[in-house]
Amino acid sequence: IHPTHKPKVLYQILYERFLKEGDKVLDTHLGGGSSRVVADAMGFDFWAFEIAGEYFERQEERFLRESRLPLFEI
Repeated sequence: IHPTHKPKVLYQILYERFLKEGDKVLDTHLGGGSSRVVADAMGFDFWAFEIAGEYFERQEERFLRESRLPLFEI
């Protein structure tokens, strides 16, 4: 998705070590979205920015595939 893609396990380790319940995550360079997928799975509020439209769209598709809960179930 992104040339400097980070593995999800990296964010999992960081979030487990440095965040506590109720914390919020701000990612100013969203890229491939690994940080978002992990924050969602761990229940953290998440805010991010991505200047490149192509990367934003690709991470959005990824997030929808990998997110823990669908918005609506029919």
